[in-house]
Amino acid sequence: MRIRWIVFLCLLALLPAKGRAQQAGQVELFAGAELSYADINYLRLYDVLINVTPGVKWHLGKDWQVAGQVYLPLINDGYPERYDMIRLNMANISKEIHFDEAKQHFKVTAGLFGMERYGADLRWMYPINSWLMVHARLGLVNHWALGFNLQNDVSESEFETSQWSKFGVAGASVWLNPWATEFRVSGGRYMNGDNGVEGEIIRHFNHCSVSLFAQIHERYQSTGGSNDKSGGFRVVMMIPPYKKSHEKVVFRPASNFRLTYNAQSDGYSMKKYNTDPEENERTLPMRLPWGTGNFNE
Repeated sequence: MRIRWIVFLCLLALLPAKGRAQQAGQVELFAGAELSYADINYLRLYDVLINVTPGVKWHLGKDWQVAGQVYLPLINDGYPERYDMIRLNMANISKEIHFDEAKQHFKVTAGLFGMERYGADLRWMYPINSWLMVHARLGLVNHWALGFNLQNDVSESEFETSQWSKFGVAGASVWLNPWATEFRVSGGRYMNGDNGVEGEIIRHFNHCSVSLFAQIHERYQSTGGSNDKSGGFRVVMMIPPYKKSHEKVVFRPASNFRLTYNAQSDGYSMKKYNTDPEENERTLPMRLPWGTGNFNE
């Protein structure tokens, strides 16, 4: 079954379809930082982990893209020692497929994803009109990890071949253009095999999006979690330069700063892996003139 699913994704990527504007051969080199913190240790106020996150996007033309990202540890105060290693976070290839007349848009990605998952991922978006869009995402993933530490000659290399996980989420978005406000609802089976539903309201500004969200999901008792409801807020702020460059080689900071606060989260439920090193809730996962896809960023 897994082989047939992967073959289907490969055939879909090879179908002829109309391409989007993107300079063929352009290479984008960028870097950002990631901060993780947790208030779970009685010996200190917070456990803190800071990584520098250099990445690359290579646009091959005709909506093909190769993407990669590395985590370089800067500060680790309280997190497991494996996070002291230089770790590969992502390395994959993707293809967007647009059937504009039918309003059908697909993105196929294969390789190493964020959240230490590898496999194949398919996204589908159908903008029914200017204010309503339905979308879905399917994935078949497994666990992986690659890292090394030059100081003490410690490394890790893991590629599990059993326990494949099926990922499937579907939902709809409503866009209120006069207020640049979006309502989203989605649900399904998430990365760790749990089920859940999320509702979110997002207010989009010129270069920033702020949202409130609520989740209902299965309890995950293995971590001591007893809650089946959670919620919080997200902030996504775009970082200049906002305009796309047409240079063959582009050096820039990461495209966005993203903050999520999720009250009563068990750290396990409703997790989603990333297929793009700059993926966020504001930017659509493919180039599409709907909602924030019409913003000049």
